[in-house]
Amino acid sequence: MNRTARSLSLLVLTSSATLLPACRSKTDPPPPPAPIASAPAPQRADQVAPGELAEGTEKAFGIPIPRRMRVRMRFADEVVATGDVSAEQVANYIRQRVQAAKVETGPAKTVFTGVTAAGEPPRQLRIEVLSRRHHGTDLTIQDVTKVPPEPGLTDEERWRAKGFKPDGTPLDPTRLE
Repeated sequence: MNRTARSLSLLVLTSSATLLPACRSKTDPPPPPAPIASAPAPQRADQVAPGELAEGTEKAFGIPIPRRMRVRMRFADEVVATGDVSAEQVANYIRQRVQAAKVETGPAKTVFTGVTAAGEPPRQLRIEVLSRRHHGTDLTIQDVTKVPPEPGLTDEERWRAKGFKPDGTPLDPTRLE
């Protein structure tokens, strides 16, 4: 290869290297994607709608007591809670959490009867929501589960086991339980 050919090759390589960046597309880069209109944020599971009561940590026979209420009395077959919330809010709270055979609603009291609570053993409950005269509400949850009769006993034997005669009079009138 002669000197002129070598110079020409070098010139072509040099000009190619300097022109290479100029070969890029001269169009502007595409615009960034348009922001997508977002849907309203869904309500979190731990939030409640305005006017609703949140669940508290205490329970009565498997039913959570509203957070704004406190247990005032607890017995083996009954729990009474009280709080400065409206009776309507408490009744709606209970309505969302139980299945009742019958609901009686009045101006100052709502009674849920035939409520079945899951658990071991399953229980039958009666729930009463009572508006107090001055302010606030009482919530009473009663376990009204009937105890099945002892198998193999006659009616007379069942009465005697409870301390009564079959007509309902006490076996020992001096001893009342």
